[in-house]
Amino acid sequence: MALDLSARALVAIVLAAAASLGIWAVAAAAVTPVPGCPSFSSQAEAQDYFADLGGSPRRPVGGLDGDRDGIACESLSGPYKPFATIGYNLKGKFFYGVASMPPAATGEERFPCLYGNRRFPDGPRRLNVYKVQPGADKPIFGILGAEAKPESGRLFWKADRDVVTPGRYYAAFEERIPLTPYGANECPGFRSGEIALP
Repeated sequence: MALDLSARALVAIVLAAAASLGIWAVAAAAVTPVPGCPSFSSQAEAQDYFADLGGSPRRPVGGLDGDRDGIACESLSGPYKPFATIGYNLKGKFFYGVASMPPAATGEERFPCLYGNRRFPDGPRRLNVYKVQPGADKPIFGILGAEAKPESGRLFWKADRDVVTPGRYYAAFEERIPLTPYGANECPGFRSGEIALP
């Protein structure tokens, strides 16, 4: 007995749904799970991985940022990298931002990367704002850039800029001066995500 039009439509829908579920099952099986914090050799390595996946306080991918402050795997040892933001106040005409710094896994210094720059170990962390463009990105401020002042485990900064042309911008922080001439820098340079302005 031949199926009527409505019955054939129902069969087609069921078959399409079954095929779709099969495709989703294969896709789900192909997804690689995010490694846990013990898989990384340092907090900076975990932070780079977290950032590459688009991690942020609003998107704590892979369970690497349990307290949702943007810092991945805070229990790991250095080198250390933070989570940084950038913004622009149109009315006041200034850039601003904050970097949440990871605490030290061991040692007396609670936040080892709050202070220091390539010139002075006890000076402020320094940064510059860059406009994304073909080739080398353009620094907005002079050779010395701007200062980021520490406050309760964070680096706060503000830098005036009257004229901002449309484009994408980010803040990049210098590395901290090495504590010794040997070995890896515990506080390498880092940068914020990009924002579109104006």
